[in-house]
Amino acid sequence: MRRLIALLVVVSCLAFVPVASATTTVSGTVTAEDGNTDGARVEVVPLTQQQQRADGSVTTTIDGSSFSVDAPDAPSYAVRVSYGGATHYEILQNQTQVSMDLTEGVSGTIRNPDGSGTEGAVIEVVDEDEFVVDTYRTNATGSFAFGPLESDETYEIRAAVGDAEYRRTVDPSTTDSVAITAQPPTSDTSILNVANRSPTGHVVQMLPAQNASTNPSVVETVAFENPTDRPFVGTVTIGLPADASPYAAMVGGEQAQYRRTDTGVQLNVSVPANGTTQIGAAYDLTGRQFEKQVVRNTSSLAVVLQGYNTSKVSHSENLRVGSSPISLLTTTGSLDAGETISVDVSGAQMEAAGAGATSDSGSSAGASSSEVETSSSESGSIPSFPGVPILGGIFGTVIVGLGAYRVADAGLSNTGED
Repeated sequence: MRRLIALLVVVSCLAFVPVASATTTVSGTVTAEDGNTDGARVEVVPLTQQQQRADGSVTTTIDGSSFSVDAPDAPSYAVRVSYGGATHYEILQNQTQVSMDLTEGVSGTIRNPDGSGTEGAVIEVVDEDEFVVDTYRTNATGSFAFGPLESDETYEIRAAVGDAEYRRTVDPSTTDSVAITAQPPTSDTSILNVANRSPTGHVVQMLPAQNASTNPSVVETVAFENPTDRPFVGTVTIGLPADASPYAAMVGGEQAQYRRTDTGVQLNVSVPANGTTQIGAAYDLTGRQFEKQVVRNTSSLAVVLQGYNTSKVSHSENLRVGSSPISLLTTTGSLDAGETISVDVSGAQMEAAGAGATSDSGSSAGASSSEVETSSSESGSIPSFPGVPILGGIFGTVIVGLGAYRVADAGLSNTGED
């Protein structure tokens, strides 16, 4: 949840929601090795309960090692501190006090397989909330250094060498040096796994059509994990139901070109060494039954039934109704490659409030408009790849890579199957 909040703070297109003119004092201390961060710039951004920007930000500077500023009243705040060439972030929920200890640092080298330094590699240090704290370009010996960093924070070092990316997670309080060998990328898909993340690395979201069609649209996202020290650069495939008509694709939160193959949607993908990349496809079904074979072994999979009544949904035995505030099916256990899952939503669609719509069977389900978000390629709009609440948590990061228009089927120059 903390990562989601942090990402929303920096998205420039956040809706501006006015709040009352009353103010709250936000204060804190920021210390460095000598205890003094005098003159460092502090920016405080008010946030609503929906984690949107609630009002304009306020700025101040640190006096010695402390600051205090009156900010518009808000349920939570994002605090950004610029010091020593880096930018540090804290999210305050139900509190107004900040304490930062900037006394740690991390250095390292990026080397080629022959042992020589990799000059000019772009290095980022990213905090736990996915904020880029600082960037660096390696020197002639492949060396880099970051600091000061927070003593109670874990960071990810991300190195970009050409088209490949390498990642290492470090705790500066226990590790002050990192050595990365820039192994050449591979296109061998066997090194990739479906990420075993919480709540799940594979989500299928079914949405009822908004027009005369009663057939659902599907937005499917898969997080691919590369546990090796060698980056993956190549093509992967999202398997589709036999009757699916894809109309959009996503790689890493960005709209992407794709190629329709006999087995599914094929995408050009780069997965960092020791990292993950999320990909997705949006497609229409020609009927009200979703059925497909799983392409890869996966520890869990969730089917979000947006706008459908789960008590009226038929499904395969390897799925069960999930314990969640939203309509959801989850797997009864891990799935093996080649195993089939199926969901039939005939007669299960709920009525959208105010729309006068009925379910497939003609009966009203009385759903609220917040429960039913309908969209398909036929209606001229498509669903965003969703960050939806699943199993009591938040699925990944907010992904808005597709936009609200149909994407024409585009071919890729590379071929190959996952």
